[in-house]
Amino acid sequence: MRLHHLQIRAFGPFGGTEAIDFDALGAHGLFLMHGATGSGKTTVLDAVCFALFAAVPGARRSQTERLVSDHAQPGTSPEVRLEFTVAQRRLRITRSPKHLVTKKRGHGQTPRQAKVLLEERLAGRWTALSTRADETAEILDDLIGLGLDQFAQVVLLPQGEFAAFLRAKADDRAALLQRLFDISRFADLETWLADRRRTVRAQVTENDRAIHTSVVRAEESLVDLAPQIEQWRGLPVDALPAAVTEAAAATSTRLSEAMALTERTATALDAAVRTHEQADALLGLQRKGAAAAATWAQWEAQDDERASAEGVLAAHRRAARVMPSVRAAERAAVRHRTAGETAAPVRASLEAAGIADPDQGTRLLADGREPLSQALEADRGARLAEQQLPARNTAVETARTAVGTLATTRTRLDERLVVLTTTITTARQTSQGAADLQHRKALLDEWRGSTATLRDAERRDARAVERVTETARRYAEAEAEVIDLRTRRLAGFAGELALGLRPGAPCPVCGSAEHPRPASSAAGVGADDVAAAEQVARSAADAHRAAEREQTAARTTVVALAERQASLAEQWAALTGASLEPSNLTTLQSDLATQLDDVARARQVLAAAEQEHAALEARRLDLEQEQRRSEQAVLQATAERDSLRQALQDAVDRRAEALSRHREVCACARPSADTAADHPTDDPALAHRRHRDLEQLLERWTTVSHQVAATQQSLAEARTELDRQLEDEGFSGVEQARAALLSTAAEAELVAQLRSARDAAQQARGVLDQPDVVAAMAADPADPAGALALRREAQSADRQAREQFAGAKRAAASLERLAADVDRLLAESRADRESLPVLDRVADLTTGAGDNQLRMRLSAYVLAARLEQVTTLANHQLEVMSAGRYRLEHTDAKAKGGARSGLGLHVRDSWTGTARDTATLSGGETFMVSLALALALGEAVLHDAGGRPLETLLVDEGFGSLDDESLELVMQVLDDLRSGGRTVGIVSHVSELRSRVPAQIRVHKTEQGSRVEVHVGDASSAA
Repeated sequence: MRLHHLQIRAFGPFGGTEAIDFDALGAHGLFLMHGATGSGKTTVLDAVCFALFAAVPGARRSQTERLVSDHAQPGTSPEVRLEFTVAQRRLRITRSPKHLVTKKRGHGQTPRQAKVLLEERLAGRWTALSTRADETAEILDDLIGLGLDQFAQVVLLPQGEFAAFLRAKADDRAALLQRLFDISRFADLETWLADRRRTVRAQVTENDRAIHTSVVRAEESLVDLAPQIEQWRGLPVDALPAAVTEAAAATSTRLSEAMALTERTATALDAAVRTHEQADALLGLQRKGAAAAATWAQWEAQDDERASAEGVLAAHRRAARVMPSVRAAERAAVRHRTAGETAAPVRASLEAAGIADPDQGTRLLADGREPLSQALEADRGARLAEQQLPARNTAVETARTAVGTLATTRTRLDERLVVLTTTITTARQTSQGAADLQHRKALLDEWRGSTATLRDAERRDARAVERVTETARRYAEAEAEVIDLRTRRLAGFAGELALGLRPGAPCPVCGSAEHPRPASSAAGVGADDVAAAEQVARSAADAHRAAEREQTAARTTVVALAERQASLAEQWAALTGASLEPSNLTTLQSDLATQLDDVARARQVLAAAEQEHAALEARRLDLEQEQRRSEQAVLQATAERDSLRQALQDAVDRRAEALSRHREVCACARPSADTAADHPTDDPALAHRRHRDLEQLLERWTTVSHQVAATQQSLAEARTELDRQLEDEGFSGVEQARAALLSTAAEAELVAQLRSARDAAQQARGVLDQPDVVAAMAADPADPAGALALRREAQSADRQAREQFAGAKRAAASLERLAADVDRLLAESRADRESLPVLDRVADLTTGAGDNQLRMRLSAYVLAARLEQVTTLANHQLEVMSAGRYRLEHTDAKAKGGARSGLGLHVRDSWTGTARDTATLSGGETFMVSLALALALGEAVLHDAGGRPLETLLVDEGFGSLDDESLELVMQVLDDLRSGGRTVGIVSHVSELRSRVPAQIRVHKTEQGSRVEVHVGDASSAA
């Protein structure tokens, strides 16, 4: 990696814009950066780190918000731009940190987010690769191969940290090495082994706990085995299966004995139960027979009482048959009396109305019904016409008002149609350029996509060029190997011929039989060797040709894409008259999006306006039709109103005529003049009600008169039937029959007594006739109490035997379950129990415990190997800087007091032949050793991380501690580092270096902020 150019603006102490040309400084191979304390030398190094990693190294990493310069002019945005080469790619990155800017409107400040732009130099111009922070970080990580901490240690070489590294304890050294070397896989292995051991041990412990829990659960049903279980608690889990098996055997014997005893007690209990049941049955039969005999004797002694009760019950039943006729005669008398009482007021009402003869009044009212109906009909017509006439007047006025309203609405509608026509015309003009804008958008989208595709194709082309170069080198090496083998093959032919020469035999070349100096037969090259080398050369040639074809295809793709981009740019220029560049792509897309949004809004307005215009046109047609209908409605409503007025007059005339005829008829039905004042005159409703009342009164009289006659007939028939019923049942009158009646409760009680006595006697006779009762009465008295005592003794013995059997059975089942649980749990944990000792040993070894004599963790062991490698590399530089006096030695001796081992450092002094602690070095010696260590550590980190070769190094401070001779040796080492085009920068206050190093970066601090001057040789340029 090589730095080319750095530009800083409003960053740290630099308020303005400062630039550093590393290419000009690199022409000398070595340059010096110096300045007053606090001027900003470290900020220059921070700017390089910030450009590459968006952060600054060390303790300043948490102060990124302070990167913005306090000396910058208002409105100046902080920015760092770094141009560099890595992996043969020329890149330029521009970063701006998050910062605050003054609001354009109002007061206060508003935040601006961080920005980044990564570009690559392709075909003579800068092409954007990414503007996203995550994508940029991914690209740079792939190319540089180092993180921020590693870059700060390897490229910037902070000597102060390495001096502290020399004097640090092992744990502090480990912390630095862990930041630089990726040992996460070894640390992960330590963690995994520790976690695995902890997990397996927890699983075994949990399994042991489950086994002991099973023993405790079994203890509840193994009370008799409490002593054995107490002993089991002290046994290891592996010994439990044998103990449980032994207890199960003893329990099985006890179970067999309990089973035999249970069978014997059960037989004895069955016999006792049968004896007790027989005694209870005999006692019951004897008691049953005695009760039946007593009942039968009582039945025979109550014959007279039963006969009297049965006579009373018979008289009651005869009287009950007469009572329906009595009640029927009483009901008929009540109905006849009620009918007479109802007819009397009706007759009085007829006489009051002047109707002496109801039949004549009925005929006269029938004759007056038709003219009265005609008068009522005419009256309803007149009233209806009077009610409808105001509505008809209102309808006429409403129709006239609707005609006026419709005319006003139509005028407003015409005005809105004029406005919509103007809006539609404007929107159509705005949307006419949509096709051209869409074409421009398509061009921009294709340009952007082809740009990314072109970058990918150029990267493939660059990789293809690298492969062509590599395959050409391999092909040349293979060809050179073939030529070398062939040459050696030819040179060895003489030796091969000499091997076949025999004394006296002619030489196959010269024919001489003497062979004074035969060629030596050194190990030559065989034909197979030459053939194998030729095959390798052919394979290399094939690979080279394939790489060339791949390069040609990639180059063709790049050319085609470049031509397409040029064509797109020409089309854009033809459309817009402006050039298409990546720098203004975002602005063009934003402007185009705004124009497309305007067109979209215009189209929406156009669609809405056209839709509303069509709706209003349809509405205008509807209004025209509605207005015509309203005008017709005015004419129709006027005609209906006039017709209704004529109908009203006709109805009034018909009503007067009909009332006159009704009065003539009704006057014949009123023979008395004293009621003339009540006669209706001109009101048909009053006349109708009077007429209807008279008709209803006559209908009522007809009904009640018929009821009186009917009830008289019913009463006579009921009395005749009652006299016949009394005679048939043997009663002299109604009172005698009533006296023979019983209440319902008395009757039921008497019937129940007779039935109960008869049923009891019949049941007693049946019991006395049963053979088992006869036999029981003849037998001796039963003794169930003695039989019950014997039964209880047998039950107690059987219960005890069964309890013993159940306990033995539960114990056997519990032991069986316990044995199964223990065997299952031990089987489940067998693999863990077998692997736990191995895990313990391996985990102890990786964590520095147990048999690990050096008490060195695996990660520490790896770091120790890295430190040993770094020490070997550092000694190459240290021998030169110390004139061969000092060498670093790595030691993995066990540290005292349990400290970390494997990271010890000693320095060996060849003058004294002794090794001593690095803390005993002087200041200048410490600087030389730490510089050598820093250079070696950087090389080791690059090798471990797969990073790119570093062509720019910056050495920070420490030269002031060297004497002249040591400084000369150190400068010699730095001169050696410049070989191969490498640029080395020194950050130092040592004044002697300013005369020895012509290329310099001078950093000046002022009240207005720091500034940078770059001096190359005798010429200087203020940047």
